[in-house]
Amino acid sequence: MTKPDFMMETYIDCSEDALWDALTDPTQMTAYHFVADRVALEDDTYVYFNADGSIMLKNRVVSSTPKTRIEATFEPVMEGDIPASKQVYILEKEGGYMKLTVEHYNLHFPVVRGSGVADGWPRWAAGLKSWLETGKAVKFVQQPECA
Repeated sequence: MTKPDFMMETYIDCSEDALWDALTDPTQMTAYHFVADRVALEDDTYVYFNADGSIMLKNRVVSSTPKTRIEATFEPVMEGDIPASKQVYILEKEGGYMKLTVEHYNLHFPVVRGSGVADGWPRWAAGLKSWLETGKAVKFVQQPECA
């Protein structure tokens, strides 16, 4: 079994259906993604757009088991020629809430606390959790430091 390069877990007060829908519906993804201005589904690929209409990221779904697991590519178009890596969402029901595990494999750059995927995934998860628990779209965009 290959060990992920990055892994995180969060717990969300929602149903299996609500979490699954939030992870697969481009309209909902747009509401909580910390950077993307719009998300579109083109065949089996989610395309994340910047405010200027340029493509930021692509996720091609490789396999999925409804309400349990999604495996997809992670293709950061905005970064240039970085090869695709793999992201996995694992959904588990625990009582009246959901446990979501995010695993990221085959990264082509180091995981550095506070930057890159180690910053992006927690911001993404915070937006997802806020969306599902409150219905409010919150984008946890990194703020420039004050002088």
